[in-house]
Amino acid sequence: MTALPRHPDAGMWSERMTLQDGQVPRPGPVHGAYPLKDVPLRARGPWMAWLQAWWRAPAHPTARRNRQFLRDVRAAQANWRGLSEPERAQQLQTLRRRLGSEGFTPALSASSFGLITEVVKAHLGFQLHDVQLLAAWWMLGQRLAEMATGEGKTLTVLLTAATGALAGVPVHVLTANDYLARRDAQQLAPLYASLGLSVAFVTSASQLHERQQAYQADVVHVTAKEVAFDHLRDRAARTVGDDQAIVLRGLCMAVVDEADSILIDEACTPLILARAADLKAADQRYRLALFLARQLKADADFLTSDGLQVRLTEGGQARLTQLSQTLQGAWRWRRYRHEQVICALQALHTFRKDVHYLVRDEAIHIIDDTTGRLAVGRAWSRGLHQMIAIKEGVPPQPENETLTQTSYQALFPRYLRLAGLSGTVHEDRAELLRVYGLPTCKVPLRAPSRREDRGSMVLPSAAEKWRVVVSHAQAEAAQGRPVLIGTDTVADSDAVSRALTEAGLAHQVLNARQDEAQGEQEQAVIAEAGLPGRITVATHMAGRGTDVHLSEEALSQGGLHVINTNLNRSRRTDRQLMGRCARQGMPGSCETILSWEDGCWRELGAAGWLRLAVFGARHGLGGQVLTRWLCRQTQVLAEARACRRRWSMLQADIQMARQLAMAGREDWD
Repeated sequence: MTALPRHPDAGMWSERMTLQDGQVPRPGPVHGAYPLKDVPLRARGPWMAWLQAWWRAPAHPTARRNRQFLRDVRAAQANWRGLSEPERAQQLQTLRRRLGSEGFTPALSASSFGLITEVVKAHLGFQLHDVQLLAAWWMLGQRLAEMATGEGKTLTVLLTAATGALAGVPVHVLTANDYLARRDAQQLAPLYASLGLSVAFVTSASQLHERQQAYQADVVHVTAKEVAFDHLRDRAARTVGDDQAIVLRGLCMAVVDEADSILIDEACTPLILARAADLKAADQRYRLALFLARQLKADADFLTSDGLQVRLTEGGQARLTQLSQTLQGAWRWRRYRHEQVICALQALHTFRKDVHYLVRDEAIHIIDDTTGRLAVGRAWSRGLHQMIAIKEGVPPQPENETLTQTSYQALFPRYLRLAGLSGTVHEDRAELLRVYGLPTCKVPLRAPSRREDRGSMVLPSAAEKWRVVVSHAQAEAAQGRPVLIGTDTVADSDAVSRALTEAGLAHQVLNARQDEAQGEQEQAVIAEAGLPGRITVATHMAGRGTDVHLSEEALSQGGLHVINTNLNRSRRTDRQLMGRCARQGMPGSCETILSWEDGCWRELGAAGWLRLAVFGARHGLGGQVLTRWLCRQTQVLAEARACRRRWSMLQADIQMARQLAMAGREDWD
């Protein structure tokens, strides 16, 4: 029986396929100069993949083991506190040596956590909570921890990352954006230094020599995108024999902050290493495709869907054939002609300004539909980006020529140790286990929640929705409560802002117009959103990673009030927004205000018999019960579609890598 092919770059730096218990993944004679996991390229069905991942996944710690571990940590902390400086330094060296040789055993992990807890108390003046210790221990065992917003995720990541680094493992702490990577590395640097560890950060502006120097640190704070492209560039450099251009020390260990955003929401985005192609020849193609597309009529010649897809009707195909009779070259090929015109129709009719992209500085910038931020450095393929630029009167940039590509679904399973945490991973626990082999553990709250959920209301029109949103925000702000209004798009945040301005209400707006270079401003706006009477309008994911600090006056008036104005495609996004209020046992409230004109209902309207349910709910049938069910059904259907799309993309990646591996092996038949 012929063995399965391995990944194309397997064996390029390391021949290790699995990591046995007790082994520590670090560069050296055992794991090679560039350690990474060799993943067999086997296409499997989703249920079989989940079953195999479930069988191999580490078991959940029992309550008894958790209690014993916490007792061991507190005892270890007391022991470290009683040591003199020379004794502590000697014991630290012993701990590092044992971690490197014996691995992350419960006893050694508890000793490490006790030391880190004592260092945190000495520098910051407070004690780490039991829930933080448990979450960090679970992550050290290659799990995902769901930890509620405001429970102290930054220091929880510190516990896991520092313990890994003490064992000599190069650790990547993956964050949501460049600002958070820089902020966390700088704020935690004194703590790492007290442990004898070095810390650095990498941003999109980092040059080659800066990256090489940063990745030599024990712990590196960096965005997932930067690590992915650095790995792609390392592969390309190794292929041509340019070892001096390699920056990473392998894929040894990663701790993913906001894991749901990176591992789920961004999993569908292909990460492509490319170079600019010739623009002159392509420019005529773009303009001709747009000219032909403008001759076609909606509904008669083509149909659009809510998924940004366009389909030519039979009449549209005949019309396009007639229009292109005199064209030469590739335009005579039916498939080529249809692909170009469909792309032009998407640029003209489905992609909308201030919803899917922003026009700034004579360029088109994609708005990430998950985070609401600008997707810096990202461009649509197949000429779509250039056609949108021509539509908006912006000079088109050269189309990119693909050199190599990967995806987060293909990259992260190659880490020898992988863990992460987020406030919302429970809904997608099956997919996370199936794709990444990571089981999910839910961390209990350290204080009972005092959040007041005022439910949902659906109004007849968008104008009525904005009127009610303004009315509720004004009423809460008049009581001295801070108000956070969550929107889905830049256009919606602008609409809320106009309505608030007309009502004479002062407010702050935070959306994709504040790009990554203004990260400090974005975080400052979110941090000040807790002042009494302050009204802040923000896209759902803006400011993620920054706490909303409430003043004593705001707390005495009931805390932060959150108004959700859109039904998101994922329940996780709604939970992230609602989680900004009532943190750490504080008071707070939330509500959802929608309208029947919102785009989310169109997806249900196209789902057969559900159209009747939407019609009935709009005319008052079924009451709140039917409305709540429809809201949930909308999100469940959207999540299922997104899950299928991610799985299809993963299978396509596996098939492509399989073909490359087969082409490079003479013994494959």
